[in-house]
Amino acid sequence: MGKVAVVGHLCVDIRPQLSEPPTLEPGTLRQVGPVTIALGGAVANTGRVLAVLGVPVVGWGAVGPDDLGAIITAHLGRIPGFEFRPQTVPVGSSYTIVLESPQVDRAFWNYPGSNAALDLGAVSLDGIDLLHFGYPSLMPGVCADAGVALVDLFTRATGAGIATSLDLAWVDPGSEAGAVDWPSFLERILPVTDVLSPSHDDLACIYGLPGTFDAGTATRLVETLLGHGAGIVMVTGGADGIVLGAGEAGRLARLATCGLLPEAWVGARLHVPARALTQVSTTTGAGDAATAGLLSGLRDGLGPQAAVERAAAVAAAVIEQGGTEAFTGIR
Repeated sequence: MGKVAVVGHLCVDIRPQLSEPPTLEPGTLRQVGPVTIALGGAVANTGRVLAVLGVPVVGWGAVGPDDLGAIITAHLGRIPGFEFRPQTVPVGSSYTIVLESPQVDRAFWNYPGSNAALDLGAVSLDGIDLLHFGYPSLMPGVCADAGVALVDLFTRATGAGIATSLDLAWVDPGSEAGAVDWPSFLERILPVTDVLSPSHDDLACIYGLPGTFDAGTATRLVETLLGHGAGIVMVTGGADGIVLGAGEAGRLARLATCGLLPEAWVGARLHVPARALTQVSTTTGAGDAATAGLLSGLRDGLGPQAAVERAAAVAAAVIEQGGTEAFTGIR
């Protein structure tokens, strides 16, 4: 079996410890707690969790010639089973300030920086049996020309018999991504996307739906996305669990090359509850962790129920253990 290529968004996460929601009153000073410097984005989060789960990973991401780029390269270089192939670009490295206070959902301030310059045409697929891409809406270069570069990368992969996986992110209406017709983008790329694993929030902003999770709405979204050509669709809803659907045998055949047993997945429809948590250290990276759990389950030949339960267990472990960089495995 080959390696998994994880490509896409990569940044440094700067996460100050907050005891209350932050305020932005001019001229004021607020004391905060210690800061955590970690990596964020699909390459770091999904890639690291896959590596900890025993899956060999090749990561592709863009970094700038600055201190943040050095931090990214050093952190990824310490992960056993993770081979990082950075593209150094003449732009500042991407970073995200994560604002996470008790009893309040997270907020993110993101500088796209180097992510805008990632060259998908330079991504090598040698020795790869599964290609995962994360966060097109946070990568201006990928959004350009209605995502043609990403469609080309996935077409190149599927033409070589390589299975593909895609994760989405929230769309900032004030960014370049806000001008993209995302429903049309999905209709173009899903015929060459074997696994799609967005959150309910990601899809709600794309389709103009209420942000509150509703199992019926999530199920209808799964059917819509399968109808557009995806092979497997997993929609994560945080504490409300995971909804999954799978296509027909012919559509799942390519996933057999990386371990999936198509006959066990044909026509699957599931709503699996979230794992009960012993504590909440951080919810940052939980969606990426669920994706990693699902992909590792596919490679291990698990059926849909067991694979989704693994996705939920991995997400819960990341939440309890303090994020993807603290993740050591599932109980």
